Amino acid sequence: MKAIVKYGQAAGEVALREIPEPVCGKKEVKIEVKACAICATDLHILEGSYPWDVGKVLGHEFSGIIREVGAEVTGFKPGDRVASCMEGGFGKYCVKAFDDWIFPIPDSISFEEAALLEPLCSAANSIVNKSKILPGDVVLIEGPGAIGLFAMQIAKLSGAITVLTGITKDGGRMQLAKELGCDYTLDVKRENLQELVMNLTQGRGVDTVIECTGSQAGLDTGLALLKTAGQLTQVGVFGKHPQIDLGRVVYHSQKIIGSIAFDRETWMRCIDLLDRKKVHVQEIISHTFPLEEWEKGFEVTKNQEGLRVLLIP
Repeated sequence: MKAIVKYGQAAGEVALREIPEPVCGKKEVKIEVKACAICATDLHILEGSYPWDVGKVLGHEFSGIIREVGAEVTGFKPGDRVASCMEGGFGKYCVKAFDDWIFPIPDSISFEEAALLEPLCSAANSIVNKSKILPGDVVLIEGPGAIGLFAMQIAKLSGAITVLTGITKDGGRMQLAKELGCDYTLDVKRENLQELVMNLTQGRGVDTVIECTGSQAGLDTGLALLKTAGQLTQVGVFGKHPQIDLGRVVYHSQKIIGSIAFDRETWMRCIDLLDRKKVHVQEIISHTFPLEEWEKGFEVTKNQEGLRVLLIP
C-alpha cells in the first residue's frame, strides 16, 4: 500500500512510498483510513525539527472503518466507524491496539468531520477542563486557526462573550469566525484591541485568555489585557523560550496554565457535540487532496493558505 513515511533523519526525508500492508495482531484492529488532517506536527517532521522514527507512517488526525479485528479484541467489530489521534493516518490502512485512543463515531458525523476531532478536543480541553469559563465571562482568543475557531465556538457554548484576534492576512478566517458566532473579531495590526477590551469590561480586563499563537507578542498582549485574578491558558507552542513578566503575574494574582492534551471524557464529549451539531467543523476544512498530492497539501498548510487540510488515501 502507499503511505507517507519518514525514510531518513535529515530534513525533507519524507515521501509517499509503497510499504507492506500492516498485519492485524490478536489485540489490534485494522483500520481503513478514510480521511486524515495535516497538522503542524507533520510539517515539523518534514522539516526535521520533530523527532520521528525512520519507517514510521505520518498522520495522527484521522478517521476510518475497522476492517479486521484480532482474536482478543472486545468492543469493536468489522464495519465500525472510528476516529483516532494515533500515528499512521497517512496510509490506506493502519493497525492499532484496540484500547489505544480509538473511538466509535455515529453515522451522523462524516469521516471528514471526524478527522478533526483531535484539534476539537484540544480546544475543548483548553476551555472546559482548564479554563472553567462561566456564562457572561469575556474570553479573548488569540489566533484564528482551527483550534482558535473551535475554542471560540466552545466558549460560546459556555455562555461567554468572545473576542478573537488575528492579523491582516487572517481576514478570511476572521470573517468565518463572525459567521460561526464570534461576538468581536479584531485585526491587531490595524485596530485598538486594548480600547475594545477595556470598553467591553468596564476597565477590568478579560476574564480568560486562550493564547493559540505561540508567540511572544500574543503572550504579552494576553497578560496585559487579563484582569486581576484572571487566567491565561496557553495552547500555542512556542518555537523558543518566551519571556514572562512574572512581576505582573504575581501583583495581579494572575494564573498561567498550559493546555495541550485531552482525556477520553473530552473525546466522548466532542463526539456528542458533533453528533448534536453544536459545533461547526465542516467550515474549518478548507482543502482536500488525494494522498498522492500530499506535497500540495503540506504546502498549503505551511503557507497558511487555508485552515485544516485533509488527505484522502
